[in-house]
Amino acid sequence: MKQKMFAAVCAAVLAVCPLAGCGAAGSEEQEAVKMEDLPYGSTITEDSTRNITIAFDKRFLDDALLDRIVSYYESIQNRDAEEFKSVVFPLYHNYEISTVYEDKVTEQDLLDTTYDAIKEYFGYDFDFAYLNVEECVMKDGISGERDTMIRFLDDLAAEKGEKKISEDTGALYEMSVKRHVAEKGSGNRTETLDELDSETLYAIQYQGEWYLMYT
Repeated sequence: MKQKMFAAVCAAVLAVCPLAGCGAAGSEEQEAVKMEDLPYGSTITEDSTRNITIAFDKRFLDDALLDRIVSYYESIQNRDAEEFKSVVFPLYHNYEISTVYEDKVTEQDLLDTTYDAIKEYFGYDFDFAYLNVEECVMKDGISGERDTMIRFLDDLAAEKGEKKISEDTGALYEMSVKRHVAEKGSGNRTETLDELDSETLYAIQYQGEWYLMYT
């Protein structure tokens, strides 16, 4: 009787083992996740060909947008109002100047205030050495802030009797950018220990051109 029971148990084990083996093989043979399906930040590239080194996921940010991001921070470190105005989205920027600041400041005032605050914090004149685009939200529904921004821009356009901004918008990104600084003129373009908290920037591709919006 014991021999029969032992034989039955062995048969059951042998029956289960091939099934378990097939299951393991199946999991190994599952399709690899496609590169384009990985979330932002899965593949980070460092680009030091521009005046400020920038780290980003090249699947999401193109050269034209990178140029804008670097130019934005160059305008701050150089206190260059003309460069600043060429980078920011006019409709949003004009709203900030006229409504938020009640026409009491100029672009130069904004740059000087920003530069002086960073200088005071670190105790030296600075250049941005390294930028890290840590996050980039692109799809509707992921970020309430991003969705709110496009509606806000449409409302601003409506107040001026203009057509919706969304109608000519190719993309609208919400980005988180960490900034590392070094002493001005040092030529340091590495991820220094002197860093500022990440800030939110919006990038809008409007009528084929990239612009930035600060918060």
